[in-house]
Amino acid sequence: MSIELEHFEDHLHVLIAERGRAYVDAGHVLMLEETAEGWTAVIEGSESYQVLLVGHDVIHEWHCTCPFVHGPVCKHVAAALYAARDAIRINRAAAGGEMDHFIDQADPAVLRQFVKAEIRRHPAVRESLYKEMHKTPGDTPPVH
Repeated sequence: MSIELEHFEDHLHVLIAERGRAYVDAGHVLMLEETAEGWTAVIEGSESYQVLLVGHDVIHEWHCTCPFVHGPVCKHVAAALYAARDAIRINRAAAGGEMDHFIDQADPAVLRQFVKAEIRRHPAVRESLYKEMHKTPGDTPPVH
């Protein structure tokens, strides 16, 4: 069976889909990477499980290292499907200028609150913002 990533929920049991979405929303997708063959993910459950999705916009096969045996798709695969679809949608929005539009139209207070939350959650964002805010006029990036 192959499933289109854009409409994969149509092929999942509703509880599996809900649990997969909950895993994504709770930050249990520790890693998602697009490869030449499809997608790989690490999903944190009672243990860390590896998920492989074969295909990009259409998924032809999926595998998870969890012991689930009650159906073709476990909640970890569902989480990987949601995360992959979200990644595709975000990349399309960024490429199409939609993200720039969001920022340009954002209420400054909402944008400040968002930045504050992100610097608390992501050390790389915190470091990048710190460096940007501490530049002096005429600073040039080092040459490597």
